[in-house]
Amino acid sequence: MGGLQLISQSHLNNHSLELSHTPNNPYTSRIMAERKTQDNVSSGTLHLVMKVRRKKSNPKKMKTKFLGLINTVYSFDVMCDFQYLPLKKRIGTDGFDDLIPRLIPTDMSSALSWWDQTQSLPTPLFLPPYQFSRYLTPSMKILGRETDHTEKTRRAVRSGYGQNLRVERKALSVTVMANDEFPLEPSTEAVEEAHFRCKHEEPHRLLKELFNERPMWTRIGLLYRTRIDDSLLRSILQKYAFYIQSGPWGRLWCRFGYDPRKDKEGGLYQTLMVSFRQHGSIPERQRLKMWYCVMDVQLPKAVEELVGMVETQAMPTEEEVREKGWLPPNLLDRIRDLIKEDVAKTSKELEGSMSMHGEEDFI
Repeated sequence: MGGLQLISQSHLNNHSLELSHTPNNPYTSRIMAERKTQDNVSSGTLHLVMKVRRKKSNPKKMKTKFLGLINTVYSFDVMCDFQYLPLKKRIGTDGFDDLIPRLIPTDMSSALSWWDQTQSLPTPLFLPPYQFSRYLTPSMKILGRETDHTEKTRRAVRSGYGQNLRVERKALSVTVMANDEFPLEPSTEAVEEAHFRCKHEEPHRLLKELFNERPMWTRIGLLYRTRIDDSLLRSILQKYAFYIQSGPWGRLWCRFGYDPRKDKEGGLYQTLMVSFRQHGSIPERQRLKMWYCVMDVQLPKAVEELVGMVETQAMPTEEEVREKGWLPPNLLDRIRDLIKEDVAKTSKELEGSMSMHGEEDFI
């Protein structure tokens, strides 16, 4: 450890103590001590430094003297790394040669003339790794390529070395494109993860009732109906529905086992995108684009247009349904225009109301 002087110097400078089993070996891997204060070491226990003197004639009689109170403890609880010495076995004998004088200079004179020396024999290679153990404490972890989401693995992660306090993000939700096969049920890992993230039964009950009420929802619609937190909804939604990324039903969460391409009523759940670039009263993010489910548009004229089209429309082919859905594009365009007209009317009324209140406050 370098002697009492080095220990005192390290303590006064708040440095960790180093323990070396081979102090003369520059390639040794030292063990670092963990510094703990008395409050962290024990509770209600005092660590004292006592001097005990025994009587030579009668060892049973002793005299004790209190020298001080310990407030800092250094403990070497880490694993001792492998200690490699720079040695080379002599040919034909059982002895070894010390390679340190041939690897690094041992004094000032040899250091100054190090590059001027002419070695008759090449210096043997001695390149040990900086350290042989990745961690200072033993770990039961086994690194693998596959990700295991079982409860046993979660317990091992929580109790293993180097625990990460951040909640792990797992992408267990299923995302499909318009022409993909729609899944029939969630994976076992997704269900277990949803129960692990949310152990309260109420959010699970609300989502189950909503997807029994209708098979397809937008995330905004689910947030509005359930009134639960967005992060909580994202963590348990994977248990009940999968996400459709593109096509006539893009941006919707669909209940497992339901395929709107095979159900004529699936046209009621088709989505349409509406942009509000000319309305300054709408926040900029929502002004860029908003996705609506046709069923959620409750404007009277939109409902009339939808009912009239359903009664007179011819049955589309299977390819047309996969590409454009059950509803014709001109109907979606008409509903989009009605939404824009209603938003423009509402924005104008709000701006007029705000200007009237402003004038009254000014007077």
